[in-house]
Amino acid sequence: MTFLHNSPTSSPNLWRTNPTVNLPAIIEQLKPITQAKVDRMLEVLTIEEMITLLSDWDSWCLPYQRQPPGEWRRWVFRAGRGTGKTYTGARTTHEVARHRRNIKTGEIGLIARTHSDARFTMVEGPSGILATAPPDFIPTWEPGNGLLIWPNKVRARIYSADKPESIRGPNFAWVWADEPAHWPDFSKTWWAVIEPAIRVGVARSMLTTTPVPSSDLKELEEKPGSVVSRASTFDNPFLPESVRDMFREHYAGTRIGRQELEGDYLPTNERALWSLETIEAYRVNKAPADLVRVVVAVDPAVTAHEDSDETGIIVAGIDNLGHCYILEDRTMKGAPVEWARAAVACSIRHSADSIVAEVNNGGDLVTSTIRAVDPRANVRAVRASRGKVTRAEPVSALAERGLIHHVGEFRKLEDQLTQWDPVHSRKSPDRLDALVWAIHDLALSEKRAGPLRAYM
Repeated sequence: MTFLHNSPTSSPNLWRTNPTVNLPAIIEQLKPITQAKVDRMLEVLTIEEMITLLSDWDSWCLPYQRQPPGEWRRWVFRAGRGTGKTYTGARTTHEVARHRRNIKTGEIGLIARTHSDARFTMVEGPSGILATAPPDFIPTWEPGNGLLIWPNKVRARIYSADKPESIRGPNFAWVWADEPAHWPDFSKTWWAVIEPAIRVGVARSMLTTTPVPSSDLKELEEKPGSVVSRASTFDNPFLPESVRDMFREHYAGTRIGRQELEGDYLPTNERALWSLETIEAYRVNKAPADLVRVVVAVDPAVTAHEDSDETGIIVAGIDNLGHCYILEDRTMKGAPVEWARAAVACSIRHSADSIVAEVNNGGDLVTSTIRAVDPRANVRAVRASRGKVTRAEPVSALAERGLIHHVGEFRKLEDQLTQWDPVHSRKSPDRLDALVWAIHDLALSEKRAGPLRAYM
């Protein structure tokens, strides 16, 4: 099979290294054949054909990665993990930069939550601007100035959303905003600083994000001039099966999987005592090294068969300013000796001061089972004298005030916190109960509140 040259292309967007390459003809000949034939055909391509074929984004991008048709001002690409959001943002930005006439006197803005995110994800990352540059259109990168310059002299700069004043001044023709759902004060930064600056040339923006519950981002999506593209993790045929399996294992059976894999906004439960917005706002990557106390809280299941509730096991600590940190969720289903071993292992792993165990249903059996596993365990029995809601409300109040921090993500725990309905839910919230016992012992007990009392 031979490839045709010197034929006009069907679209000016298909021009790349060599305008005489008939790229549509090549693509059409490759579509219906097997991988073995593709390999043989690629061997006979000229260098110009090979470069043009492999670097043409319009030919190879997935449908959801292509710029929407029609007139629009903002393109929100809201999708799950592994869908190629960063890759799409980078490749689309190259395509925009190619057309100097559409940039006019403006610049391209690359904006992330922090300067480091913009540099190491959007520009230098494995799916960033430098890694995805077409061979004939590689920009120079001046990291000291945060400046990219393409061969046609189109310029881009990186900016930090946590320093919105630094964004003032430029006139943008194109803005690529990465993970805006995670920016501090997104609404103010976007509408007061960024949106008014997008006013030269094509005057468009692209926002690539995995959503968190964000009324501000939802509001932007509903504005005139906004279009939204959606994609699931499993829409990407190039994602390795091992990665798909990892995502399935990590998020299976959780509400938050809809957010992280499907790119959905999660519906809120108005009666829930926690919100994902609050959890997300105060989430941290690492706990302080100088926690003054750490406890393991256990909310035992009454029975130990297939249909039993799980035994809630939560590890939490408190610092000398009264901030509490959720360190681990080891909740499990199993016989008493199994959850007792898990609780003791958590205590050893986190150098906990004590294991706090609720004994309403198991009585002395709960403490004796733990001590049978480790006779040295410092076990403190606690008994519920008030209802779940009464116990949980002051803990929820601490979370709302920014005094409880999740160290990393705890998907099943966060699902339960944000979905448990104190009026209608019948299933016992094992993880929530264990967390409440832990925070009460660390921060709300009369004997142990310590520095937190100053915040009350």
